[in-house]
Amino acid sequence: MLKTGIKLGIALLISASMISCNGEEETVENNNNGARLMPVETVTIVEGDFEDFIRLTGTVEALEDATISAEASGRILSISDRGDRVQRGGVIARLDDRVIQAQFDAAKTGFELAEDTFNRLEALYADSIISTQDFRSSRAQRDQAKAQLNQAEKMLQDSNIEAPFSGRVEERMVRTGELINPGQPVVRLVNTDRVRILAGIPERYAGEIGEGSEAQVSIRSLGGDIFNSTISYAGNVIDPDTRTFTVEIELENPGERIKPDMVVDLRVKRSTLTNVIIIPRTAVLRDEEGVTVFRSADSNGRKVAELVNIRTGLASGALIQVLDGLEEGDEVVVSGMRTLSSGDELNVITNESNLERAERLREANRPTASF
Repeated sequence: MLKTGIKLGIALLISASMISCNGEEETVENNNNGARLMPVETVTIVEGDFEDFIRLTGTVEALEDATISAEASGRILSISDRGDRVQRGGVIARLDDRVIQAQFDAAKTGFELAEDTFNRLEALYADSIISTQDFRSSRAQRDQAKAQLNQAEKMLQDSNIEAPFSGRVEERMVRTGELINPGQPVVRLVNTDRVRILAGIPERYAGEIGEGSEAQVSIRSLGGDIFNSTISYAGNVIDPDTRTFTVEIELENPGERIKPDMVVDLRVKRSTLTNVIIIPRTAVLRDEEGVTVFRSADSNGRKVAELVNIRTGLASGALIQVLDGLEEGDEVVVSGMRTLSSGDELNVITNESNLERAERLREANRPTASF
């Protein structure tokens, strides 16, 4: 008996709840003349400018990055350590130059003797005391001695391996005391005071993007910091594998925070359109019948949802251009339209201009926003 009473009580409670709910739903419908009252967010259309960007991924490369090799043979007496900074013309490594110095001294002595002999014979030749053949032979010996001296001087200079540009030693391939030969790599020297960004632009944009096009660089490893720049180089050759052409963007690198081989996000401007209508992409509904949005329409002083067909244009980031179907002053639903139907009454929670909404989207979604 006790169990039967409990079951009966539960059934009565459920019935009461259902009656209460049904009564509340009917009250809502009566208050809204049979239409649903739907909370939405809207924007009021104002014409503005639309900047169309494409998004790419690029990599960082140092403007000056070289493997410095030896030009002479010898034993390493000293060499810079990794992390050492070297100015242009500064010595990176020194070779044992005693043999080269002796060769230079001998060549210098030989040249001085040949030059002195030539000067004496030149005076005699002017007085027709010696033959033309003897004079020319003396001149040839002098020139040969000069060439040998120049060669020895160059070998002596090459015994000091100098930096072709200012930079930092990033790799060292040999150690002190090792014997090296001409052409053997010694160090890798890198200058990151300025860097370049390399990226590939799809060939369909070849007529729109080139040298001078604006670009924004966002570096993931640096917390998404954005750097504004322009394309400094655009290639004229299409890569047959990727169907892209190479572009370069140069950046100053104070503090050398940007490092080679970092991955970066790029936004490259294609064009700027003036006095156009843009709306958030979230407002656009697509189906097999076309592209639509919900617009606010007046019905006896109430705002109701009206489904209208539109024609879209360029899209970039979170925004899209509307070519036809909307005009300035229209109020468009941008949030809450997924459960909305034509004729539903709109309870507008927030309203702002489409330009204000676009700016908020740009700030909230850097670097992918484009307006």
